[in-house]
Amino acid sequence: MKNTIVVMSSNREMERQTAESLTELAKLGAIRLLESGSPDVAFSRCRALSWTCDQLREHPERDMVLMVDDDMVIAGETAQIVVEQSRRLQIPCSAAYTTVNAMLAAERLPTGLWLAGLGCLAIPRAVLLDLEQRSESFENSGVVYSAFTWCGPENGKWIAEDFRLCRRLGGVKLLPVMVGHVKKWELWPDDEAMAGIGAMSK
Repeated sequence: MKNTIVVMSSNREMERQTAESLTELAKLGAIRLLESGSPDVAFSRCRALSWTCDQLREHPERDMVLMVDDDMVIAGETAQIVVEQSRRLQIPCSAAYTTVNAMLAAERLPTGLWLAGLGCLAIPRAVLLDLEQRSESFENSGVVYSAFTWCGPENGKWIAEDFRLCRRLGGVKLLPVMVGHVKKWELWPDDEAMAGIGAMSK
């Protein structure tokens, strides 16, 4: 996790398991950036990623960004796999996790890449900085940010901020590694889902 910035947006106390995961990632060399205080999820993502780009310019040795949600359980080994794959391929890569209805938090694109939740998403430095350049700027409370993502309709469908970000990144590679999702209990993808991802990623 050396040379990685772990970025999180949260307006509440993070889950205990997530705090433990972040501590493990820090021990592996990651630096952490926490954005908090806004109930607007899309704005929080934009502000966090804008700050992250500032940090990338300030720390040119940091070549990877790992987005983490405040209700995830992420083993250090899993985070390293996601980051290293993204670094090697120079495209965004995500671990797999499920929502409360036991469905993968992801949707496959015709290209074979995916739209995914942002619970454990690695983005190479150059890819994020390029997206920043292509994003509209906006001002809030005297500070200028970049509009990396937003919620809204597109072609007759509602696009949430997480899928919108993945779409703007060109899609992400969903890896056959899993992380937990804490919703009063931990949620994990089942063996069938993981086998399917493995088969499709070959």
